[in-house]
Amino acid sequence: MKCPACNKEISSPSYFCPECGVLLDKKNAFPIEKLDMVFMRADLSGFTRMSEHMVAEDVMAFLNEVFAVFSKVIELYKGVIYQVIGDEMVNVFGFPKESGFAAHMAIFAAEDMLKKLNELNKKEYLESPVGLKIGMVLEPASVMTVYKNLHNAMVVTRGFKKCQILQKNANENSVLVCDNLYNATKAFFSFVEVGEFVQDSLSVKAFEYRVKNK
Repeated sequence: MKCPACNKEISSPSYFCPECGVLLDKKNAFPIEKLDMVFMRADLSGFTRMSEHMVAEDVMAFLNEVFAVFSKVIELYKGVIYQVIGDEMVNVFGFPKESGFAAHMAIFAAEDMLKKLNELNKKEYLESPVGLKIGMVLEPASVMTVYKNLHNAMVVTRGFKKCQILQKNANENSVLVCDNLYNATKAFFSFVEVGEFVQDSLSVKAFEYRVKNK
């Protein structure tokens, strides 16, 4: 077959033209869902300082244990671990739609992660404990997937960038959320308005979640 846009000959079945990227089969195209999802970015702070007092093997063992614990927390609250980048973890809540109560589940997960890290910091060999900075936003996303697997999907959203902005501006052992997430959960949780952060033409109004028993 030939691409109707660029006239390139296409030898194997494809949804998109490999030359110009145009959608070829609109009738059987990937399903695109528009979902409101919670995007979380969690970063270990003080990790470099901690690693200066430990051998490399202990550093990696501790990091692996932390992310193993965090993974169980994310799974418990119906989230998806989207990506792990060094000492940062990117998570998504609200996929698929039947997950339900994604905004509230994300808040519970963030608080649980802080509590679990506090317990892990009590290990005897840790001379310098680490902290956690979390940024979360409730943002619409266009998700194109076949297998209902977020890792094999194309996600178009500003959520990843916005939660990174909040995470970068969060204090150690604190959680910053956007106004959408605040409005969705303020009847159940307590927050303090922090202000507005602007980066790369994106503006995010921030509220700090008041962690219980902090």
